[in-house]
Amino acid sequence: MTDAGPSAGFVSILGAIANDLLDRKDELNRLDGVAGDGDLGLTMTAAANALLELAPSLESLPEADAIRRCGTEIARKAPSTGGTLIAFALIAAAKAGVAPDVPPLERAAAYLDAAAASVAQRGQVAPGDRTMLDALRPAADAISRAAKAGLDAPTTLADAASAADAGARETASMAAKVGRAGWLADRAAGHEDAGARLVAIAFAAAARR
Repeated sequence: MTDAGPSAGFVSILGAIANDLLDRKDELNRLDGVAGDGDLGLTMTAAANALLELAPSLESLPEADAIRRCGTEIARKAPSTGGTLIAFALIAAAKAGVAPDVPPLERAAAYLDAAAASVAQRGQVAPGDRTMLDALRPAADAISRAAKAGLDAPTTLADAASAADAGARETASMAAKVGRAGWLADRAAGHEDAGARLVAIAFAAAARR
């Protein structure tokens, strides 16, 4: 990816993530329904359709602008709690101030670090609180480590997907502390957090591209 705009790979990954979210709508609704409103899959359907409509226009934009457009479009088309958190995370990533000549994986690490920090700050959560951060933070850290080690993109994305999946699975043994799940902690016990599984789905889709 260059300052002229995201590569076709960026748009391809975006499309893969959106399509996988559409395919996993029922799973996300089910997980969210354990101790939530049960509508995360519906929210992500709206977000995914918005991204698929937006994707063709992104290649002509500078990278940060493309990421920001994804965030603003999700905020507009999927304005729920989960959608808003993701939207602000993308907007925070776009504001990370990453130089276009930085290697792609280092840029990705910086974007994800900013996104994770946004989720933590806006959601008032930390790792271990049984939220999407429990998948996002390990994935971001995996990409940072891989970038520093000079690993290739496929290996890096596979490592990030594995870290996100492990983080999502671990939420099943965590005590819910925030949101509606925090009020219904007994019901949430033993089930993955829907937001964490959402993040894992996104990284798994990216790793397959």
